Amino acid sequence: MPLIRFTKLNGELLRNLPSAMQAELIIFEDVIPDGIMASLYVNDSFYKKERSEFLNYRDDVREKMYRVRGRREELAHNDPVYDPVSASINIETDEGIEFVKKYPQFKNLIESIIFEDDEHNVVKVVPIDQYLTEN
Repeated sequence: MPLIRFTKLNGELLRNLPSAMQAELIIFEDVIPDGIMASLYVNDSFYKKERSEFLNYRDDVREKMYRVRGRREELAHNDPVYDPVSASINIETDEGIEFVKKYPQFKNLIESIIFEDDEHNVVKVVPIDQYLTEN
């Protein structure tokens, strides 16, 4: 079976988000990948409160989020290679990678991409800069 890819987030940065980045992410008008968003919510209660408040008034952004989640779920259940959970993890990892490609100012939120085999053994860890250069 092919390798499963995980996103290793920068926990230190997520716990101590610079105020300018925090402000930009609060009013960010595009979808923030669920893995990054969940980590921000866990590590920063102010961000969670303010982002939730922002989203309450932005039906368009919430609608995009729901479409992305629905698409991920559909792709995961129809993946010919992976089981739905593994496929969802790979898709979510791809979403994080695409996010930092599109918005490089947030690249530091991701430390690396971790590759595991189907027995959950880490096969390799690729720093995000190297991964982005090679892909």
